[in-house]
Amino acid sequence: MAKAPSTPTRVASDIAATATAVASAENRSVAEQVNHWARIGMLVDRSGSVGNRRLLAVVSGQDQFSSLGRDERVAAHALVDARIAELAAAQSFGASARADGQTTVSVDDEGTLTEIAPDGSRRPL
Repeated sequence: MAKAPSTPTRVASDIAATATAVASAENRSVAEQVNHWARIGMLVDRSGSVGNRRLLAVVSGQDQFSSLGRDERVAAHALVDARIAELAAAQSFGASARADGQTTVSVDDEGTLTEIAPDGSRRPL
């Protein structure tokens, strides 16, 4: 089977790190692992099954986790965790905290902790 052409895209760093850790054990490249997970998620998301509707009802707060079986609860928690991570990644909590006069700490791409004062001055930690 020929490989489909790829489109460059960005992947959240936590997903990339997990895919890197899992890919070799699954005999996949990191890109293949991310694509594998994306396809599973797409299938679940597009599924109109009763099970999927039950999961979505729980995740949206219309039903209780206790109404689900063990495996369904695991899937529902994963959906909630993914949504929280998605929303948190889109937020800039530091800017709000600094506007309120609080000092914040940030991690740069190299993993260096930096203290950021309300005036915007930075100090490596």
